[in-house]
This record gives sequence, C-alpha cells and structure tokens, in this order.
Amino acid sequence: MGWLRNIFEKLRADIRLAMICLLGTLATVTILPFAVLRAVNGQWLAAVIDVLVVAVIAGSALFAWHSGRTRLAGSIVVTLVTIGCVGIQVALGLEGLLWVYTVMIANFMIGPRLLAVAANLALMASPFLLPAGFPAPDAQATFLATAALVTLYGFIFSWLVAFHHSQMEALATRDALTGTANRRVMEAEVPDAVASHHARGLPAALAVLDLDHFKLVNDEHGHDAGDRVLVAFAEILRRNLRKSDRLYRFGGEEFAVLFPATDRDGLEAALGKLLERIREELRGPSGPVRASIGAAMLNPDDDWSSWMMRADGALYQAKRNGRDRICIEGDGRCSPERCAGAR
Repeated sequence: MGWLRNIFEKLRADIRLAMICLLGTLATVTILPFAVLRAVNGQWLAAVIDVLVVAVIAGSALFAWHSGRTRLAGSIVVTLVTIGCVGIQVALGLEGLLWVYTVMIANFMIGPRLLAVAANLALMASPFLLPAGFPAPDAQATFLATAALVTLYGFIFSWLVAFHHSQMEALATRDALTGTANRRVMEAEVPDAVASHHARGLPAALAVLDLDHFKLVNDEHGHDAGDRVLVAFAEILRRNLRKSDRLYRFGGEEFAVLFPATDRDGLEAALGKLLERIREELRGPSGPVRASIGAAMLNPDDDWSSWMMRADGALYQAKRNGRDRICIEGDGRCSPERCAGAR
C-alpha cells in the first residue's frame, strides 16, 4: 500500500494537481456514457466532442502528474474544454447549454483566475452567437444573471483559496519573527545547491552567523529587546546580500546564508562586508551587538550535512578565537590577529 500512500501525499502537496486529477476522473466517469448514448442516437458530432473533452482532461492530468507543470496543464484544460462546451452547444443547441455552469466552476478550480474569467465570458456570449439563440428575452436575462453570479462566486472562492494557501505556505516556510526563510526551507534548498554543484561544477559557499553574548540582551533587557535585535540583524543581512543569496534563520540567534556561484575570494569579500555593516549598524539597549561568522566552501565529496558541519565548526572556531570575526574553514588563519574581518 506504499504506492497508494505516495499518490495521496503527492496530491495533498499540490491542490491544483489534485483538482486536475479529480476532474479527469469525474469527466471519464460522467461524460463517456453520454458519448456512447449520443453515438447510439446518431449524434456523432456531440459524441466526438465528448470523447475529445475527456481525452484532453485525462491527457492534461497525466501531463501534470509527470511534469509537475500544473499551471500549464490547467490552462490547457480551461481553454480546450471551454471550446468543447461551445461545440456541444453548436451540436445540441440549448441542451448543450446545461453543461455551461459545470465548466464555469471547473475553470476556476483548475486554471489561473484571469483565464477562467475570460473563458467564462466567452461561455456567457456563446449562446447568443448560435442560430437558435434563446426562446425568450427573459430566458436570456436569467442566463446572463446566473452565469455572472457563478463567475463572481468562482472568482471569490478561487481568490480566497489562493490567499489562504499563500498564508499557510508563509507560515510553513518563513520565520515568523524576522521574515527570513526557516530551517525547513534551508534543509530543502541547500541539498539542491549541493546537487547543482556536483552536476555543473559551480562553486558555492555556506556561512553560519551567530550573535555574540546574545543571552545577555535577553537576560538584562527582556525578550522583546532581544527580538528587536534579531529583526534588525536579519534586516542588515538582507540589505547586504545579493538577490541570489539565500538567508535562513537556523535557530535562536543563529542564521545561515547560502552563497551560490561564489568562489573563495567572493566569499571573503561578502562576509567582510557583512561583518563591517553589523559592527556599524547593529545596536541593542546597552550598545553595539557583535556577531561571529563561520563559513565553508562546498567540496566535491560533500553532502549538505557535512557542508553545514564544516561551516558550523568554523563558527565555533571564531567563537573560541575571541568572537566578532570571520573564520573560513580550512584556511588556517582563524587566529585573533589574522582572522578575516578581525580588528
């Protein structure tokens, strides 16, 4: 039953994929019988359209499952199924109009919102382009009103789902206090950097930063004061890193920075700049707050945990050698006089 558990885990991790797969299953179960019935009754155009709609939805579900490109798959389904719904109206007249509301709702469940709105507007206009049209003006008004309300409800529901999903994702991936990526994100992204280095041969570096004597700030001035220092520390780091660098709160007053595509000279320059900015800008209730930094270049035989251990070991070396300094693992210069960034 492990394969079944894996399927449920994959669907739970991606709501759009789950909705596309659900739609593919329901379309196969509900539409194919109509295709058979219409073929028996000689309604060959409608039968062919039904089969094509099922094929598009099922094929898009398979594409999304194997490629992970659920947005593209959802856009394909919305576009082609909307066209199919118009085709059913051409083939069956007002009988085909009964499918419009189902398609309108599905468009918001699986596709981008703006595309769903455009598709629904096309569906609202399509009956008026048919030769038969509506039998009476009041029926036209009723259809337009109900279709507009379905579109409005679908838009609101889709927006609320996206909003709550982004909020939950932020809670799961961002540190609530400082707004930086959290340890969970780091444990996903750092292994990717290792894999990229091994595959492409690009250099990379990892640094661990820790505030010196931070416990005294909490003990003497309270945790609110300590929190303000942590927020200021994270902001200093953010302002002085490249867009490609990744900042994480590793735990407590400890942060980590991933430097992709960075050689040793670049690492020394970047860390030197960070240390100087911390010395100049970081203040607590009792005065300046300092930080120690340990770093390690990625080696060809590293996995992410060994890389992190070497950077962490360099941090402890910086602490042992007097704090307020940088130590890069393996350079042999982590002494009070020669450590990079030391005064």
